Amino acid sequence: MKKKDEQNLNLAKGIEELKALVEEGRAQLEAKFSPVELRVARNSSKFKRAEEAIKEAEIGVDMLLDAWDDICSLSEYMDSGQWKEDFEADERGEISKEIDRGVLSEDGLYNALYRFQDVLAQMSLIVDHVDVSEEEEGEE
Repeated sequence: MKKKDEQNLNLAKGIEELKALVEEGRAQLEAKFSPVELRVARNSSKFKRAEEAIKEAEIGVDMLLDAWDDICSLSEYMDSGQWKEDFEADERGEISKEIDRGVLSEDGLYNALYRFQDVLAQMSLIVDHVDVSEEEEGEE
C-alpha cells in the first residue's frame, strides 16, 4: 500500500510540475506575442486540424460510396442464410484451404456490418448538428 501511495504522490507532483510549465510557457507566449497574434496562431492550428479531418473524411466517404454495392451484397449474403451454409461447409472441410475464407471468420462479417451501421449513425449525428439555412442551400 505504501508503494501505491508513493506512486500517487509522485504522479500528483508530476502533474503540478507540468501545470507550472504550461503556465510558464503561456506567460512567455503572452509576453512575446500580442493577443491578436496568439488568437491567429490558435485558430490557424484549429484550421490545420479541421482541414486534415475534412480531407480524411472525404477519402472515407469516397471509399464507402465505392464499396456500397459490396456492403449491401454482404449484408444480403449474411441475412439470406447462405453465409451460415458456407460457414458450416467450411467447418466440414468442404472448402479448399486455397480459397480465401476471410468472410467466414466467426464474427468478422457481422462486426464489419455493425461497424458500418455505426459509421452511418455517426455521420447522421453530424448531419443533424449542421444548421444550413434555406438561403445557404440555394447558393450552392
